[in-house]
Amino acid sequence: MPELPDLLYILSRLRERLLGQVVTAERVGEPVVLRFAVQGNLSLLLGRALADAVRRSHFIVFRFDGLDLAVNPMLAGRFRLAEPGEPDEKSLGFALGFGEVELRYLDDKKMGKACLIATDDWKAIPGMQTGGVDILSPGFTPERFVSLLRHRRDQVRVFLLDKKALDSLGNAYADEVLFEAGIHPKTFCRKLSHDDGVRLHAAIVKVMEEAVAEVDGRAEPIEVKVRDFLKVRRKQTCPRCGSKIRTAGVRGMDAWFCPRCQPATRPGLVDWTRTGK
Repeated sequence: MPELPDLLYILSRLRERLLGQVVTAERVGEPVVLRFAVQGNLSLLLGRALADAVRRSHFIVFRFDGLDLAVNPMLAGRFRLAEPGEPDEKSLGFALGFGEVELRYLDDKKMGKACLIATDDWKAIPGMQTGGVDILSPGFTPERFVSLLRHRRDQVRVFLLDKKALDSLGNAYADEVLFEAGIHPKTFCRKLSHDDGVRLHAAIVKVMEEAVAEVDGRAEPIEVKVRDFLKVRRKQTCPRCGSKIRTAGVRGMDAWFCPRCQPATRPGLVDWTRTGK
């Protein structure tokens, strides 16, 4: 799924190409991704200029006069800028034509959702009003983060992925942050000290700032997911110590970590450093 660095890059490119452009055509490939909180369908956008494109939590919101089109890509959603007349992809959800360029939303899993709403009618979309503190904002201070951490009783990776608390980390960058901080993904938040919390906050800021710069610097087409620079996610060996990267199940999702750089702190967890494997 697109994570925060991807979303920021996608937004910057969409703004460059589409702001001020008028919707001249629309079509739907997979209706299941569309929701309407107003009477009508995508044809309501015809003749309207794109006034802005912004991120709100894990949604990209396309703003038109009187209407917002909010898209949550979920697991497999992605955007693509195409020339009109190019063959449709099998995963096409919908497309909006802007004269000489077409914005396509593609979704292999059909899990993403796009909702057309009246301007600022966020309550019409589940999840739009529950975002946590923006981890790239000035308000994301060590003090605020440690305060949030202090009230949690779950595992630290679960906390990092809670979009009601933090806006926002996904699976890939949660693993990178925990690796940077040297914290095992199954560590309980209540076991982390104040210094651990400060270190974890610094890791979030460092990892995300570096990722935003890296994704932007690659200047790939917006449908390309840039992940090859990550240090532990889906890697074989640790770039620091050379140990074999391991995975652990956390709430039904795989967490990738180095067993030496992120040692287990709970009884009952596998101590991979003792296995010799």
